[in-house]
Amino acid sequence: MATQLTSEQRRDLEQHGNLPVPVVDPVTNAVYFLVRGELFERCKVLFDDEPFEISETYAAQERTLSHVWEDPALDVYNEEVPPQS
Repeated sequence: MATQLTSEQRRDLEQHGNLPVPVVDPVTNAVYFLVRGELFERCKVLFDDEPFEISETYAAQERTLSHVWEDPALDVYNEEVPPQS
């Protein structure tokens, strides 16, 4: 059974948007983070003990860089430059 959010935690989540919200355990002083379920689902592979496969990151890399590839200011990197001697 999931623990219910307090009003204070809900307010903190709303103020932070999609960013993790730090929460301190007053007994141990350990810091935890509240994150939305969708964000956790995207990140939970980072916590797996399974061997890391770079190919699993390709979709995320493409989403992250897609706006950069379309930037006309970066077209200069598509031009072939002769080596300088």
